[in-house]
Amino acid sequence: MDMIKRFGSLLVVVLLLAACSTLRVASDFDREANFQGYKTYNFYDKGLQRLKLNGIDKKRMMASVDAEMQAKGFTKAEKPDLFVNLIVVKRERTDVYNNGFGGPWGWRGGWGWGWGPFWGGGMYNVDQYEEGTFIIDFLDPKTKMHVWHGRGAGFNLDNFKNREERIAVGVKEILAQYPPH
Repeated sequence: MDMIKRFGSLLVVVLLLAACSTLRVASDFDREANFQGYKTYNFYDKGLQRLKLNGIDKKRMMASVDAEMQAKGFTKAEKPDLFVNLIVVKRERTDVYNNGFGGPWGWRGGWGWGWGPFWGGGMYNVDQYEEGTFIIDFLDPKTKMHVWHGRGAGFNLDNFKNREERIAVGVKEILAQYPPH
């Protein structure tokens, strides 16, 4: 019984850590840009038209960017200093992992249940889902050239649990790298 409690506790910890996983975030910028001069922003309309998200998630992502930009002291304006361009890139992802329950005991396929050498090696689980990379670009409105590029990779687009919160956290993690140091 004590073994079951320990295993259950370990499983809960592993699930909590997996739920708290963050995106793989990176950014780049134009070294000649004057980031101190940027005070206002607005979304790049052409980019929003091409954004491959459903309407609900598009609205969530824009609201998250608005909140983060305002927290950084930016004001939304009709004629902004910066255009914010949003992009989501999707790809099919397949994760295959061994659950580690092979050991010297257990079901042995055609051999039946029993004890013996490490024959089985455990059960394999396959998880297929659509993974997204969020890209947030800042463009100079005059030149339409990038001055800052941020991305967060590893967002599970098939998981709808706490989606609004996960989008907000993802946007926050990406924009935490702005302004560049």
